[in-house]
Amino acid sequence: MEKNENDKIEVALSGLMDDEDTMLGLLNMVKLMKESGNIELLEKLLTENMPSNSKAIASLLDKREIHIGGISLVNLLLALMASLSSNTAQGAINAILYNSEELWSSMVDGAKQPENFSLFRLMGMLKDPEVAAGLSAMLNALKTLGALLRKVDKE
Repeated sequence: MEKNENDKIEVALSGLMDDEDTMLGLLNMVKLMKESGNIELLEKLLTENMPSNSKAIASLLDKREIHIGGISLVNLLLALMASLSSNTAQGAINAILYNSEELWSSMVDGAKQPENFSLFRLMGMLKDPEVAAGLSAMLNALKTLGALLRKVDKE
C-alpha cells in the first residue's frame, strides 16, 4: 500500500519537474508567501483554530451553513472575476487605487477644514470640469445602482 502511494507521488513530482514554468511559478508563489509572512500566519491559524480530531473537522465542514456559504462565496468570486475581466472596470479600479493617497488626503482635508458654500459658489464649482466629471460619474453610478437594486429579489 505504501509503495503504491510513493509511486503516485513520484509520478506527480516527475510531471511537475517536466514543466519548468509551472515549477518556477509555484516556487515563486511560495517564496512570496514566505517573505510576506503569510505562510506563518496560515500555519498559526490552522494550528490554533483547527481541531486536531479528524471527526470534529469533518463534522464542522459537513454543516449546511458551510456548504451554502461556500457556494455563495464561489458565486461572488466568479462575479468579481467577471467584473474585473472588463478593461473599463480594470481601468477605473486602477485609477482609484493607484491614486488613493491623493483621494483620501483630499477627503480628510475637506472634512477637517470644511468650507461654507453659498449657492453661487456651488454653481461656480459645477463649472469646474473635474467637479462636473466626478458629479456626473456619481450620478450615473447612482442611477445604474438604483435600476440594478430594483431587480433584486428579497428573500
